[in-house]
Amino acid sequence: MKKQQLRKELKSLRNQLSREQVDRWSKEICENIMLSPQYHQADVIFGYLAFGNEPDIDIVLEQARLAGKTVCVPQIISKTEICAVRFEGFGQLSLDRYGIRSVSCADVVINPHEIALALVPGVGFAKNGSRIGMGAGYYDRFLVQVDKAVLMGVTYNALLCRKIPVDDYDKAVQYLVTETNITLCE
Repeated sequence: MKKQQLRKELKSLRNQLSREQVDRWSKEICENIMLSPQYHQADVIFGYLAFGNEPDIDIVLEQARLAGKTVCVPQIISKTEICAVRFEGFGQLSLDRYGIRSVSCADVVINPHEIALALVPGVGFAKNGSRIGMGAGYYDRFLVQVDKAVLMGVTYNALLCRKIPVDDYDKAVQYLVTETNITLCE
């Protein structure tokens, strides 16, 4: 199956999830992340601000911040790039031009080389760590710079695929976290 068709089908499947399913599974995903050694060992965590029916990891971001970890989230800086900006709490968020929550006054950019754990969203993942995103390539370009971090794909079991078509520039993750567990990619 072609990448565009798979992306369309996975987005449709994700959009069909009920709010109750998303909330329950997101809570379970957050618990799995916060119980992991990868989370406990990380002093700088890159997360994301969920959009639509993506797994919501707000609990992880807030708990990590309260635990004294440096937390950062993506900020769109051009049509092709994101950077990591310090997350100081939900009060600093506003909707960007795409309707996605983002840091409204991003005054601290975090060096990608300092990130120890990157929690990576995706439309779908395969068990080998390959990922299909929204199609703009923001994360693929950014994750190349995150060279010291553990990359953990965040998804629902329902969106795991046997195989995802990959291109040379696609960046795979090392671990997958779902509502049931965390697995090392094959």
